[in-house]
Amino acid sequence: RLLIRSKQWYQRRVRGEWTRQLMKHTKLGHTKLSISQLGIGGAAFKDHGDSKAVKAVVEYALKHGINYIDTSPWYINSESLLGEVLPGISRSKYIISSKCGRYYSDDVLEWFDFSFDRISDSIDDSIKLLGCKYLDICFCHDVEFAPTLEVVINEALPAMKKAKEKGKIKHIGISGYPLEKLKSVIELSSVKIDVVLTYCKYTLNDTELLEFLPWFQEKGIAVINASPFAMGLLTDKGPPKWHSAKPDTIEASRQAAAFCHDEGTSLMKVALQFATSNPSVPVTLVGCDNLEQLKFNLEIAKNEVTQEDMVLMNTVRDKFFKGSHSWEGIGEEKFWKKVKTEMDKATKMYWKMQSATSTD
Repeated sequence: RLLIRSKQWYQRRVRGEWTRQLMKHTKLGHTKLSISQLGIGGAAFKDHGDSKAVKAVVEYALKHGINYIDTSPWYINSESLLGEVLPGISRSKYIISSKCGRYYSDDVLEWFDFSFDRISDSIDDSIKLLGCKYLDICFCHDVEFAPTLEVVINEALPAMKKAKEKGKIKHIGISGYPLEKLKSVIELSSVKIDVVLTYCKYTLNDTELLEFLPWFQEKGIAVINASPFAMGLLTDKGPPKWHSAKPDTIEASRQAAAFCHDEGTSLMKVALQFATSNPSVPVTLVGCDNLEQLKFNLEIAKNEVTQEDMVLMNTVRDKFFKGSHSWEGIGEEKFWKKVKTEMDKATKMYWKMQSATSTD
């Protein structure tokens, strides 16, 4: 009997069933999706030239209980890279979400388009690139960048509803940074919204999500928490140059990283422990572009947070991130300045051409 049990244990471990038990799963709101505590953020894949590293990350994640992957047309070639991997995996083994409304382009004027036709085409393009029959969730991407919320309400969401009726997407979601904007869309929309993806709003530096959770729950809307590292802010390396965090927030994160190092740990570890330790926030989406990062994330997620860990988290928050460390509005302001610059260029070019035509 002992020999038979040992053989069964070995077979389960080879198949990945043993390791899957280490990853918590939860029912996502009122959907029928059983989703893993950690999800793979496909934004990190955009820097890969081929799908080998993506394949390694996805396969390892699935073997170790992570069944949720997120991507977007905005993430350059993320969808096409995943499209080289996912068709070789049983569709029942993973949950895939993508987005619509925000697109990668060298032309800033083409970054956002929430019109009905563009949203419809975008959903079709994502399904084709990913090589899957449907999207489990489709998010209207960063709704705060829409010229008005009316275009999201009257065009984007109805297009998504139509795609859902055709079986192209299973659940409709919205994503964005300002939680108040997400709430406004839900209040104004006649289209039922199933899921909200919010990023950088339940982190060491910002816990505003907790203020909105009861409202989302009351409305029956599932919440996915993304970017526990606050888009690179809560790392030893620090945020990328394009980050919209204020100088005092960047300095606070630098000091926090040094403090954690002196305590024999890392700011990334403390940040991920914090984001994944609250049962009210059961799903965390985190980018990982290589196996080393994935294993780091898994190791933290599967281990229980100790009292000592809790003390350190609270110390870091109290010591470095008291007060407001949000950057709401800054990203939009930067974007609209870029739009104005490009529009001014186009206007000058137009009048220059008109002047040349008149002279001729």
